[in-house]
Amino acid sequence: MVWLVYEAAFRDLRALADWFSTGPQRSSRHTERAERAERTERAEQIKQIVARLGTLAIPLLGRELCSMAPWHREAARDALEAIAAHSPAARARVTAELHAITTDAVADEAKVAALGLLSEFGEHADVRFADPKAIRVQSSMALASHLGTAAELAGAADLMVHRVAPGNLVQLLEVMAEAEPNAAYRLATELGQRLDVPGDVRDSIMLVAATIAPKTAPAAAPAGPAAPGCLCIDPVHAAVLIDASARLVVIASRQLAGARRWRRWVVLVGASGRIEDCLHEEDTGQDGDPVSLLAKLCAGDYRLVNTEFDHAHEVVAAAARLTARSTHALPSPYYLGRDLLDLGDAHLGVQGRANPGTSVIARALELVAAGDHAHALPLLERCDPNNPDAAAALAAILLAQHRPAAARAARAALDRALAVEPDWPLHHWNLAAALYQLGDDSGCYHALRRFVATSAVPSGLFGDPDQPARVGCAERMIAEIERTARLTGRSLKRRARTPRKKRGSTAP
Repeated sequence: MVWLVYEAAFRDLRALADWFSTGPQRSSRHTERAERAERTERAEQIKQIVARLGTLAIPLLGRELCSMAPWHREAARDALEAIAAHSPAARARVTAELHAITTDAVADEAKVAALGLLSEFGEHADVRFADPKAIRVQSSMALASHLGTAAELAGAADLMVHRVAPGNLVQLLEVMAEAEPNAAYRLATELGQRLDVPGDVRDSIMLVAATIAPKTAPAAAPAGPAAPGCLCIDPVHAAVLIDASARLVVIASRQLAGARRWRRWVVLVGASGRIEDCLHEEDTGQDGDPVSLLAKLCAGDYRLVNTEFDHAHEVVAAAARLTARSTHALPSPYYLGRDLLDLGDAHLGVQGRANPGTSVIARALELVAAGDHAHALPLLERCDPNNPDAAAALAAILLAQHRPAAARAARAALDRALAVEPDWPLHHWNLAAALYQLGDDSGCYHALRRFVATSAVPSGLFGDPDQPARVGCAERMIAEIERTARLTGRSLKRRARTPRKKRGSTAP
């Protein structure tokens, strides 16, 4: 009897080896449907063989995982994952085989496959690759290929936040930017909106995004499910419910193509107005339609308040902003499901979107000094408009455009800078340049005089080699404006700035 058992196992091992050695059969006469049918049939064959062999198949599958043929690695990986699901003992055997592969002298692709499966098991492994840069590029390209929808983008960012060390997030994005700039920009933008990413890392991620942004115009990700091959059927079914203690439950559901399957996002808003909990389900299964869930909640302590999409959007947006301001954190499922209500970065609010760290402003100033205005402008647009350094740098970029509209915007930016730093000479120098472009001789004259006066006071500009030339130029321009005013009889007295008329106003 024992011999018969081993004989059957030997036949299955031989069949499994033959399965890998023959490979998928393709010919020019095969239609796409025929090829799909063949792949399905072969997958079922290996599934049955592996189910019979169990852990006996692990050594053979480990060798195939090290194969140079991608389909060998994919099939072996799926089979090892199926074996590991049988029992804790089987999982331990599979894990040991994978760890051995990561330390063997095998191809980097095999180590990546083993490392990926170990990661899914929650196992850590230190792997040394023969060509680390090539592996990073391949990994980033593989990740980029799975960022088709907003849900997939949020899911990828969530996975990175929980699986990748914060210090490595920027490095991964920089590698991806070389191969897939559109995907890198979208992923960097998504990561930059997450409050669970450390502030200094978010600043660095914003720098990466700003570097890519001028080179590309990525299209907005279409809304959709994260599950591959599933298409969404609009619209989103939204509902807002309330209980006796004034707690709100917001439900957003969207049906997936085929059968009665739904993607669902549930947000619990406490009486304080803050988000207390979130639940996101990629696929609720056959019985996950919103009607049955609403019926269960209404049968309990909740009553239905509203079923309009816009109302649900506003409720969750307000709760998210309040939660972000008070706790500086949001639960992970919030990011995964917010695309169902088109929330985007609503949780940040206007102030949160325009308040990056000082490293971003410092980098923007470096780019302005280097004349790289295309890369500096996206960074400055995200900065606090009342930050004097950011306002002055923005004014410098606008003045370089030599357009009246840009000069007016530069003047407004410099007014903000001067409100904070009224005695910094360069603000007056740039203001004079803006007023000169606008043809305001009187304003330019007084700005130049103020520049000369403030330059006489010790400041950081004393070490600037260009400062003496600026002062000399200002003194010459002041003299020229005074001479022109005497010859033409024009007054150089300060003129009060009149408020601009409102559009459509008939007042004189």
